[in-house]
Amino acid sequence: MRLPLLLFCVTFSLAGQTIAPEQIDTLVEAAMKAWKVPGASVAIVQQDRIAHVKGYGIRELGKEDKVTADTVFAIASVSKAFTTTAMAMLVDEGKMNWDDPVSKYLPWFRLSDPLASSAVTLRDIVSHRTGLTRHDALWIGSPWTREELIRRTATLKLSKPFRSAYQYQNLMFTTAGEVVAASSGKSYEEFVRTRIFEPLGMKKACFNVEEAQKSPDFAAAHDRGDPEPKLGKWRNVDNIGGAGEINASARDMAQWLRLHLNDGMYDGKRLVSAKNLEETRMPHTPQRLDGITRAYNPETNLMTYGMGWNTYDYRGQYVVSHGGALSGFRAHLTLLPKYKVGFVILSNLGGTQMPEALRNTFIDSMLGLPARDWNAEFQQVAAKAEAEDKKRKQQ
Repeated sequence: MRLPLLLFCVTFSLAGQTIAPEQIDTLVEAAMKAWKVPGASVAIVQQDRIAHVKGYGIRELGKEDKVTADTVFAIASVSKAFTTTAMAMLVDEGKMNWDDPVSKYLPWFRLSDPLASSAVTLRDIVSHRTGLTRHDALWIGSPWTREELIRRTATLKLSKPFRSAYQYQNLMFTTAGEVVAASSGKSYEEFVRTRIFEPLGMKKACFNVEEAQKSPDFAAAHDRGDPEPKLGKWRNVDNIGGAGEINASARDMAQWLRLHLNDGMYDGKRLVSAKNLEETRMPHTPQRLDGITRAYNPETNLMTYGMGWNTYDYRGQYVVSHGGALSGFRAHLTLLPKYKVGFVILSNLGGTQMPEALRNTFIDSMLGLPARDWNAEFQQVAAKAEAEDKKRKQQ
């Protein structure tokens, strides 16, 4: 039997701290005001219980429709953990292994470096260590299918030696999604829908713009403006598949949080083994803490990428998380495994660090840590980075 959904009538407590729903509201609303975000939705899960799920603000500038717990947002790269969880399920079934070569499932897959091409594994492509840098211009707004995009990676020169460095890469997660399809005999979307969305009761979760906008409750995309945000457009990202095409509501994502906080169990049924789910969170690729990464992580000593997850320390606490960014949207999902607590923040304004600032604020409040104005600090970092970028472009 599914646990009852408890809304606004519970007091959220963690590590001896007590946080009332009204305080959560205050923190969310302050972050939205600081970053001029039109609308957001938040879900918090503790010990397999949905402690808080609520919408804030409006779905679209100029209209009165309010964001709810069921409002659909693009979650962008928060999708990546869905891809690696799907892979974990197939590893459980013996249909793939993490260290299988990619070419075992996609015989036509190539990297430009012959040694890397012959050695690259499933583990490599989902831990950002192939040596291939982003090349997002290849897929953004392009007419190419996933197979065409993946085949074109063979022409891209590696910018780092194979397995030598962390370089965030979307096309390799597109590749991983197609590996899921080849291994399972279903499309990537059908596998995720039947093995994850449906068992978890993620009723609003979907894969493309058209499907998202069929919902009577979906958020409009917004872009940063000067000085105020402006209405944007949902970007069609069907061609990147497993890298970031999922859309969902906060209530949907609460169920996803429950699965991960309960080590692969959901309502008494095991959907994926604890062993292979934990493998996705194991440190695989170190991330350098310098430059802009250091500026946005001043309380972190060590950061790594697992498979679809960032893993790091924050003020002495172990954190597993991932962000998502597409034109008009920002999202962030965070797990505190030690406390069996997780939360997701969805917002309908692109180009801001609101979710990350609110993430830190939530953790500080939940654990009774000294408060910092993360909104102000991150805005200073963002302003400095933008000024430096503008200066470089003018040179």
